[in-house]
Amino acid sequence: MTVQEPVPTDQAHREQPTSPSHGSGWQASLHMQLECSMTGHGAKTVMTGLHHYGPLRVQRPFYPEGDTAHIYLLHPPGGVVGGDGLDIDITARRQAHGLFTTPGATKFYLSAGDTARVRQALTVEAGGTLEWFPQENIFFPGAKVHMDTTIDLSGNARFMGWEISCLGRPVNSEIFEQGNIDARFRISRDGKPVMIERLKVDQPRHLNATSGLRNFPMQALFVATGCNEALLEQARELIEGKAGDMPCGLTLIDDILVMRVLGTRCEKIQALMIPVWQKLRQTLLNKPAGIPRIWNT
Repeated sequence: MTVQEPVPTDQAHREQPTSPSHGSGWQASLHMQLECSMTGHGAKTVMTGLHHYGPLRVQRPFYPEGDTAHIYLLHPPGGVVGGDGLDIDITARRQAHGLFTTPGATKFYLSAGDTARVRQALTVEAGGTLEWFPQENIFFPGAKVHMDTTIDLSGNARFMGWEISCLGRPVNSEIFEQGNIDARFRISRDGKPVMIERLKVDQPRHLNATSGLRNFPMQALFVATGCNEALLEQARELIEGKAGDMPCGLTLIDDILVMRVLGTRCEKIQALMIPVWQKLRQTLLNKPAGIPRIWNT
C-alpha cells in the first residue's frame, strides 16, 4: 500500500482547545491526558490536563477494575449535522490504562451542504494502554462527513479498539443513496505508519460492489496490537461457525490483529467481536474484559 500522507511524530501540533475557526455549525473539542497516579488504594489511572470547548464532555472515570479508568465520552446534542466539528485528543502516558466508550451511537444527519468533520487523535506512550470502543456511527442518507482517526503508538504501547459504521438506516429500510463519507483510520508506531484504512463512499455502487460493502449497510473494524500467529488462530477458532451470513475475516499486520465484519445489525457484529476482545485482553493484558456498564442500559 502506498502511503502519501505524513504521520506526525510529535505532539507540537496539538494545542489546547480553542474555538475552532472552521465550520458553520456547532464546534466542540476535548483534550485530555491519562496518567498513572498513586492513591491510598494503590496505583490507578486518572485524568489530567482536561480541557473542553463546546458540547463535548466526559463523565468522571469509573473504576470497575480498580486501576483502569473507564471513561464515557458525551456529546449532549446527540447528533452531528453539516458544518459541525468534533475534535478529540487523548494521550495515555506511561503505565496509564484507559477504556473509552460512548452511551449511544453517534448520528450524522442529512446535510444541507456543509461537511461535518471529526478528528480523533489518540496517543499512547511506551508502557501505556488505551482501549477505544465507541458505539457505532450512523450515517443518515444525505450526510456529508469527513472523519479522521489516528492512533500514534510509542515503543511497547498497547491499543485495542473498533470502529463501526452504519450507512443508512436499515431498520427503516433507508439506503445510503446519496451523501459523502470519507473515514480514515490510521495506526503508526514510533512515527512509522503501520496500518491505514479508508472508507470512502460517494456513490451507491460503492456499497454494492464486491470490493465494497456487498450490499451490507454496516461494516466494522476491530484491531489489537501485540498479537502473533498463535493469537490469530485462537481468534479464528472463537468465531468459527458463529458469523452466519456476515462476511468476516481476520488477519495479522505486523503485530496488529485486524478483524473486519460486514452485517445488518450492530448487536450481531458486536457479539462476534466482543469475545475476540475478551480473549485478547486476558492474554495480552492479563485482565478479564468486563462489559462496560453503559452498554447494558
